[in-house]
Amino acid sequence: MLNYFWLQGLSGKGMGCEARHNQFDASVSIVTLIMVFVLCSGVLIPSLVNSTLIQGNSLKSGRYAVTHPALESIASEESDAVVVIGSSVLQYAMDGQCIGEQLDNDNMRVYNLAIGGANPYTEMIQIPTLINAKPKAVIIDLGPNALWDFDTVTSLDEYIQFRFTILSLTLPLGEEQGWSELIRDRDKTYIASSLEERIQLTASYSQVALEDVLVAEFHDELGVRYNEREMPGVDEEGWLDYLQTPNFLPPLFELKNQSEVDAWFEENMPKRVRYGVYNPLHNGTLNHAALDYTVRSLTKAGIEVFMLAVPHHPLVYDYLQTGQIDGHNSTLSHLEEEYGAITVNWFWESWEQGMFRDRNHLGDEGRVYACERIAEMLNEHMG
Repeated sequence: MLNYFWLQGLSGKGMGCEARHNQFDASVSIVTLIMVFVLCSGVLIPSLVNSTLIQGNSLKSGRYAVTHPALESIASEESDAVVVIGSSVLQYAMDGQCIGEQLDNDNMRVYNLAIGGANPYTEMIQIPTLINAKPKAVIIDLGPNALWDFDTVTSLDEYIQFRFTILSLTLPLGEEQGWSELIRDRDKTYIASSLEERIQLTASYSQVALEDVLVAEFHDELGVRYNEREMPGVDEEGWLDYLQTPNFLPPLFELKNQSEVDAWFEENMPKRVRYGVYNPLHNGTLNHAALDYTVRSLTKAGIEVFMLAVPHHPLVYDYLQTGQIDGHNSTLSHLEEEYGAITVNWFWESWEQGMFRDRNHLGDEGRVYACERIAEMLNEHMG
């Protein structure tokens, strides 16, 4: 392009040649600025935005922006990686550093990328990037909570928009093949599948990101409140440790006496047991389609897949009806038979009450026990 403009500039004759040459210089400068802007908007600005989302105050939790930067970091490591994906159930159940210390393979690292609110439909977007990271194994959160039908309701629409948008900001362009056909039409506007769409999508966050950078640097001078994240930035000291062992929730049920815990379940579980998370379907949901795509893609790439279902608080089971969780069992069986994924169904195990932080999340004691069990599982299958 520049050679073309240069030749056009030399084609002038007579007294106007110098003026045309100056005009040409200005044109080249404008074209160069446009090209630099496009490249920066498509590459540098999303990177800045994502870094700010992780460390700044524009999101409630910077963990929502971690996924793709984390996978890029994992890909650059020479360890035998095991990557955990799924909801907060696994986010607060998995201490990767604890598990790693008990593995027979000294070079194996367990990275916990599970995140609150996640479900198979939202998490399938990361699968191509996850495959490119070449982990040895992936542990998928596959409890009953991942198999309900939310397509006919709007309760998750805001979360889906948020999660898709954040993931799409740093999604490598051209990696939407495979899962894109599973996206609902109303959700496709949150996915940037071209450079132009990436620029448009980034624009909605770039101003906030730049403001956050300024506030972070000058909050004392500006007299503006700024909360430092309790997590490291990408590639900073402690980044890889954080990817293995994230920040966990503080104690809750552990601080209550037995009568207080009993009262909580008596008040809340009769209603909660009717929710979709305790009524998994056998098939036909957006989550089932996403799980088929996810497990098929990972196993086809030669990656071992573990489908892990962690138990809930033992008092939960007093409220479940016979056959209520059958959709969970049949889904696990289908994925195991169809793709060779490994089922690790602990959902029906009765763990001690003191191991639980709340209805469905493990506390400190439960995490230690889960660490031992998961290390045993990996040593058995991966050793």
